Amino acid sequence: MSLTQAEVLIALVVAAHAGVLAVRLAASLYRA
Repeated sequence: MSLTQAEVLIALVVAAHAGVLAVRLAASLYRA
C-alpha cells in the first residue's frame, strides 16, 4: 500500500482539522 504525496497531504489536513475540532469541543466542555 503506497500513498502519493497528495493523499498524505489530504490525510494530514483532515487529521489536523479533526484535532482542532476536538480541542475546541473539549475546551467548551471544560469551561462549562
